Formats: sequence, structure tokens, C-alpha cells
Amino acid sequence: MLPLIFPEMATTDINDFFRAQRTTSEIKAEILNEFFKAWCTTMLQGQRYRSAHSLAFIDLYAGDGKPEDGKPATPVKILNTIFGATEKYILNKIVRSFFNDEKPAVAAKLKANLTQLPYYGELVHKPVMLQEEAGFSLLAKLLGQDTPVLLYADPFGYDFSKQLLLQGVKRWGFDLFMLFTPARLRAAVQQLPDDELLTALVGASRVAKIREFYERYQDAAAREDFVVDCFEDSFKEKEYKTFRFKISLPKKNQTSHYLFFVSKHDGAYMKMKELMLMYSDYQEDGVPLFGANIKHQLSLFQEQYRYSVKNLVADLAAKASYYNGLPLDSIYRHHNIGTNYIRANYLEAFEQLKKDNIVETINPVSRKPMRKVAFNSLIAYR
Repeated sequence: MLPLIFPEMATTDINDFFRAQRTTSEIKAEILNEFFKAWCTTMLQGQRYRSAHSLAFIDLYAGDGKPEDGKPATPVKILNTIFGATEKYILNKIVRSFFNDEKPAVAAKLKANLTQLPYYGELVHKPVMLQEEAGFSLLAKLLGQDTPVLLYADPFGYDFSKQLLLQGVKRWGFDLFMLFTPARLRAAVQQLPDDELLTALVGASRVAKIREFYERYQDAAAREDFVVDCFEDSFKEKEYKTFRFKISLPKKNQTSHYLFFVSKHDGAYMKMKELMLMYSDYQEDGVPLFGANIKHQLSLFQEQYRYSVKNLVADLAAKASYYNGLPLDSIYRHHNIGTNYIRANYLEAFEQLKKDNIVETINPVSRKPMRKVAFNSLIAYR
């Protein structure tokens, strides 16, 4: 597989999408379909998926499918991608799509609107509405076959959304794209522990910690941070890799949305990280913050950042027993998971380690020292 390439420095070309206040629908329409394309390619390239005969996409907040601000709605974008993808993989033969909405009447309108698409009759797998009994049966069959799934959901939404989420995290090959507002989060906390589905997802012991924290601390921002951390930890506990992107309101110290991606697949995780680089604020040292409109809220002193090139240098220097003799690219692929670091940060860090005489870079072919650090360099700790 060709290596995944992150932009080396995106600070001069940051997408301005989040410079205006955005709704959940706008954020979803901007990002989800682009990630869906990358996710399909990643799944079909993976060793375990080469014999896979199908992928599944599930949108539990699909809406009615009508154009939004003159642009296609997300379900239509997804079907456009499925029908039109022919370069390497014919997604029309591979991907099954499932749609639902919290409001049955809206889901019914979606079905009617999708049948009007000009290529609807040529779709190998017609979109399935999950409010219909046949839809549930087909989905259950697919899930039983270990079909890789990408699910879009609000984890604090209606019961079916939480139920499918809860069942999905128990199986292999279930990737979650989640988008929610702090208001949804606060409402969910108020329902704990009476909300049995949410309690089961987060864990009873963690729910108790959240309630205890709420009793001790009144600060709204501290509460929000604590609950979001607990939510993320509930997936890490299940050995998922988690990617969090915080979206703040423009020029305000107030959260607008949280975007979470949860997966056990390194490639899918890294694709999401790659996609969100263009939307992210950056630190002064070139490490992305993986958030939008949040830089003005943070200290100007990079030493106070959790992730910095300085911290990366120190961490890599201490891991000779893990990484000695490995290619830099392999070190990067292993180490970057769960951090904010990107490829450019590793090149800079190893340049510093080389300058400090902590490592030497070796040409993998000639086995001779290299002048410059490159991603094919073998890293020899001194």
C-alpha cells in the first residue's frame, strides 16, 4: 500500500469553513461524504478486507434528502459517490446504504426523494430505510457477516441511535462518525443514570464519576470537558482508536460541536486525521490543535501545549528500545496514533535528535549514514 501522505504544513492554506457559525447539517454535509470516499478505499485496500464482498454505510440522521442551500443533501452526496465511483473500486456493486431519521415522517420523505434520483434504477443495492421491517432484517444479516460498517450517529440522540451504537461497538469492523452539540451532551447527562442505553454505552462506574464531578464542580466548561473525556475513554476502554475535533463558535469561548471518529482500523483513523488537517488551527511550532476557532482560547506559550515538537523530541529520545533500527515511517505510523502529531512534526523532531547526536539516520539500501532525515531512513539510536 502506498504511504499515507499528510500535508507537511497547512498553516498557510487553512480552510475557512468554520470561520462562520455552522449547523450540524452544514458540518455533516461538508465533511461526511469526503470521509466516506476515503473510508471505502481504505477498507478495500486493507489485508483483512480483500475478500470482502460488501461495505455498509448507515446514516441515522439522514433528513428528507432535499437540497440544502442549493447543494445536494448528504444522503444524495453519498449515493452520488456510490454510483459514480469507478476508478478503482465499483462501489455500486460493493456498498449497501441504510438511512433513517428520528422522525418517521421525515424518513418517508427521504425515501420518496431518493427514488427520484436519475440513476436510482441503476443502483445495484437500493438504499434501505431502517424504519421498515425489511431494512432491519437486512442490516442484522449484514452485521452478522462481519461486513465493515461506517455509522453516522448522534450518540446522545434517539433510542434506536444509541441502541445501534451500543450493539455496534461490540463487533469488529464497526467505525463510528459522531457529531453532537454541547446542548445534546448536557441533556444526556441530566438523563443519567435513568437512560439505560446511554449508561450501558458509557459504563455505570463512569456515570457515577460524572455525577460526582457535577456535584463538586459548577463550572460549565469544566463539566463539559470532563464528560467529553469520559465519553472518549469509554471507547478507548474497548480498544478503539479515537479522534476528537472540537469546533468553537467564531471569536467566542464557547463550543459549537464535537466531531468524534472511533475505529479499530489504523488506516481509517489516519484518513480522518488527514481530512481534518485542513480545518484545524495550528500551534506556533506546526503541531495541529485538531480544533477550529480554539487557538485564541489557548496559551501563547507552546510549552503549555500537551503536544509540541519539544515534547515529541523528548518522547522519541526516551524510546530507543521501541524504535531503534526501524524506518522513520514505521515509527511515525505507530507513534502518531492518539496524538496530534503529523508527518512534518516527526521530520523536525528527528532532525533535532540527529543534531543532538541522539540518533543517526541510515540509508536502508547502502546502510550508510544519511545527511538528511527522510521517511525511508532507518533510525539508529546511539
